[in-house]
Amino acid sequence: MENKRVLAMYDVRGKQEYIYRSRKIREIVGASCMIRDVFSVYLYPAARQVRNRMKGLQEQEAMGKRGAIYQYSKNPMEKFSIEAFEQRMEKGDYIGEVVYDGGGNFLILYRNEKTCIEVNRLFTKNLMKETYTLKVLCTILREPDFSQYREDNRKLYEQHRKNEMTESVIYPVNSLPVVQVDPLTSKPLSVRRTVPEEEGMKMSREQAAKNDKYREEVKKQGDEIGEKVLDRIVTKKGEESLLAVIYIDGNNMGAKVQDCLKGKKSYEECVTKLRKFSGEIQKNYVNDRIKAINNMLDKKYEDHSCKKRRTIVAAGDEMTIICNARDALDVVKAYFEEFPEECSSCVGIAIFHSHAPYADAYRIAEECCESGKIRMKKDELGHACLLDFHYCQGGIGISLKKIRKEERQEDCSRPWVMLSHSKDKAKEFCYSLELAEEMAALLRKLGRSNVKSLLDVALNSPAGLEMELERINAHRKEPEDFTLGGKLNDEQKRKLIYDVILVYDLWFQKEV
Repeated sequence: MENKRVLAMYDVRGKQEYIYRSRKIREIVGASCMIRDVFSVYLYPAARQVRNRMKGLQEQEAMGKRGAIYQYSKNPMEKFSIEAFEQRMEKGDYIGEVVYDGGGNFLILYRNEKTCIEVNRLFTKNLMKETYTLKVLCTILREPDFSQYREDNRKLYEQHRKNEMTESVIYPVNSLPVVQVDPLTSKPLSVRRTVPEEEGMKMSREQAAKNDKYREEVKKQGDEIGEKVLDRIVTKKGEESLLAVIYIDGNNMGAKVQDCLKGKKSYEECVTKLRKFSGEIQKNYVNDRIKAINNMLDKKYEDHSCKKRRTIVAAGDEMTIICNARDALDVVKAYFEEFPEECSSCVGIAIFHSHAPYADAYRIAEECCESGKIRMKKDELGHACLLDFHYCQGGIGISLKKIRKEERQEDCSRPWVMLSHSKDKAKEFCYSLELAEEMAALLRKLGRSNVKSLLDVALNSPAGLEMELERINAHRKEPEDFTLGGKLNDEQKRKLIYDVILVYDLWFQKEV
């Protein structure tokens, strides 16, 4: 029993809730970085302490400082080998090995169950002490069959779902009525800050941990993450303080994982393939995309006169960016430039004022992204990339669905197809960015005053829109075809005209 191997899967619980429980950007960034580093900062040191205790080593000794969990090389991507794993465990230097790290999954193969339990006990203790409320759920599979990875994976996820339903939802401590609490989270204000920019401020332990992580990240990355004032990104404070939060998320990742494992069974085949797949996801959805966005912005702002964007989250197939509202569409276009055909993402954009709560704007952007995914499934667009956006002109404290209902924008042309691969079925889906730009080019011929006169009638009165279009054409030598050559019927035309004009000044207005 002492040498029976154990496969453990770790899952960070409530990521979005933990990150966006605050309305302050620095705490949101700090929380995101804490989740990113949760295993390197808390699990690996816990494993090292357990290994050292088992071998009677002191931390000051050379081996005592070495890692106890073997981490595979990602450049070049290292193949998984059962023989190599067994050798590492037999030597005694390592007590576990990272099997796979990517796509939200983190799996470790431990030497035995006792070691796994000891590591998790210390890991959880450190996590609670340092982060206060960040939770990680661990599910274990005893005696994995190295010839049947997919079957073991199925059993592991089945047990994990059961654990999710029975996990504790109690926080470490509640607050009494006589205790000062954070009005947003109701957690006790138990920390008084002494650092210069927060001198004398009271915070909960969770807030303090997020702020500490943020400052640590600033030292590593400098101004790219250290800029605290979003007003540097707006066009001009006092005249146009519009920002955009862009939320991008990959499509059908679960299905893509299953496709990459077809015909494979053993741990060596499946894990090696998964490691390669994870590296490709990071490259295709994050690394190459950030390079493309940076190149575009560098060309657009050659004088570097302003801060161009802030990356809040960039991991796996997900990315969240804040930028000037006027740059938002260009950023999304740059993201999809040379996008691999096997990849697919949906994008949500929330345009908001810099003084508005970022957490609410993010939620709207996320809901826009989700509306694209819903439309994909409805129209069976398996490999398309869709864009939805919302211009936050009123209250944003409610759901996007309710906002659009109140603003009578439920039946709009959005989402638009950004990119469609040849693998997609030939389904009827008339709205695309290409079509929107074609409509914008037509509208630019009319003059800005005529364009703006169309906005209200396009929303409130289909008949009024037709009359206004006839009035405009009556003053032109050659009448314009607002159906774009028969591509749109009257209702489709009305929807697209309204949505294009809504962001016309930001994205489409150009010199004729």
